[in-house]
Amino acid sequence: MSEIKFKLKYRKQMYPVTMQSTDTIGKLKEEAKKLTGIPVNLQKVMYKGMQKNNKKTLESAKFKNNCKVLIIGSTFKEITKANIPLSEKDLENEVQDRNGSEDEDQDICTQKEHLKILEKGIPSNAHVGIKNKHYPLPTTPIRYVFNEKGDKVQLIFKFTQDQLWIGSSKSTKKIPLSHIKKVYSQRIPDIEQYSVLGLQIGNTKKSTVWLYFVPTQFIRAIKNSILGEWGL
Repeated sequence: MSEIKFKLKYRKQMYPVTMQSTDTIGKLKEEAKKLTGIPVNLQKVMYKGMQKNNKKTLESAKFKNNCKVLIIGSTFKEITKANIPLSEKDLENEVQDRNGSEDEDQDICTQKEHLKILEKGIPSNAHVGIKNKHYPLPTTPIRYVFNEKGDKVQLIFKFTQDQLWIGSSKSTKKIPLSHIKKVYSQRIPDIEQYSVLGLQIGNTKKSTVWLYFVPTQFIRAIKNSILGEWGL
């Protein structure tokens, strides 16, 4: 057992933290709650671009002295301002619901609202899709996919700001990752290297932001970044 001194980054703040190598990510989240006010169940701990599971120790997660660890999440006050007020217990239940999303849904591509976008075909200059492979998120934007209006957009994960940016030539939609309650996906029949992706940001499926022709090799990494390893 040894001591590890590192920096915990949350938004623009940097907090010095000292913990034991045998301490878990779960314990780190408890420390982060004291510093940032983010409920433990709403935190994501990111290190070297990957989210860390609660049961891992700092040693097994390969934390080192002077490393920087990113905390992503929103405080209870921020969430209640953005949504319908919830109790702490409601928030815990909501997180459990978020983490229960299935790996793939089966009926998305047959629905009329989605077919009209799928009939447009793969967007020009789209990122190359690969089926039956799982890749980490690229360091560059994922371009191009269609949104529900049929506009070409690109996806940019801004982990330091806890946001997903969906940008078109007209505007950019910024979605806090912690506000995404469920993630839906299905590989597109006959072109399984691309998938349909849905991000539910409200209490019902009607609030879902739909994206089409997302490269299939990134779907698992996208879900992991939003829901965590336990949500896959």
